[in-house]
Amino acid sequence: MIKVEDIFDCVYGSNLEFYKLKEKKNGIPFVARTSRNNGVITKVEKLKDEKINPGHTISVSCGGSVMECFYQDKEYYSGRDLYFLKPKINLSVKQMIIYASILSSNKYKFSFGRQVNKSLPYIKIPSVSEIEKKIKFENKFSYDFFDEKDFDYKYSSNINYKSVNELFYLNSGISSSEVQRFSEKINDDLIPYIRPTKDQRYSVDAYVNKKKIPNKYIFPKNTLYVSTDGQGSHSYAYVSIFQFVPNSNVSVLIPKRNMTIIEKLYYAFCLTNYRYKFSYGRKPKGDRFKNLIIPEFPNIKKEILKNKYKEIIK
Repeated sequence: MIKVEDIFDCVYGSNLEFYKLKEKKNGIPFVARTSRNNGVITKVEKLKDEKINPGHTISVSCGGSVMECFYQDKEYYSGRDLYFLKPKINLSVKQMIIYASILSSNKYKFSFGRQVNKSLPYIKIPSVSEIEKKIKFENKFSYDFFDEKDFDYKYSSNINYKSVNELFYLNSGISSSEVQRFSEKINDDLIPYIRPTKDQRYSVDAYVNKKKIPNKYIFPKNTLYVSTDGQGSHSYAYVSIFQFVPNSNVSVLIPKRNMTIIEKLYYAFCLTNYRYKFSYGRKPKGDRFKNLIIPEFPNIKKEILKNKYKEIIK
């Protein structure tokens, strides 16, 4: 483990008062101490002779919604009590996003009115090499599936943010007390019964007879689902690789529009990265999960996808 100051410069942001600024639709993003919309509350006119925070930095809220950390890809203004972390070394976009998520997981240390200011440079974080080792072992259907080169970040400012509820219908699974479970697949009528897990390889809890399960609980291959309970398993999202039945601690997300397998894998990636929001007994269920704001599927370089993911697109 290393300290934040080992690889980042901790800089106090532009410290502007929002009420004095003029909003502009295509202006400069204004980042405040909020947990929503990547910290951006609106866009404002560019100011003369005022400091502007650089892009490719991590914004850190030191008060209000304390330790809300977001990757900012372009220049932005910020309000009071907001720092930004500027990398001292060459870090990729993917690495910056991971560091933002790791830093946000430290927010429990600053509850009950404690702010992050002098202590920010000394927060312990993994080294770059430790992060790369972790990435290599992540499941291929979540974090490690996407590479930053797959995304056209030149146009990332055009990405919209929507709630889970705007993008998906949520369906709950069926309780284990309502099904007969088999430890092995002894005939073709038996299909996997899925449980919450942080590793998709171990998600099959048992097998159930699909002829004795209501159709509303049977979902096809390439379906997006998320674990909604379990201390170490909640909020991990995956795309199924076979027909399945979810248990009552798994929610299935049915798109409200047509989505490709790549889009579903992207949303699984996003949802898993937001799991820190549901720690300390908070479960990704009900309105809390439905109102979770996530970035819409961005521009993807089609020529890369055509070759790289041709096996799963079939």
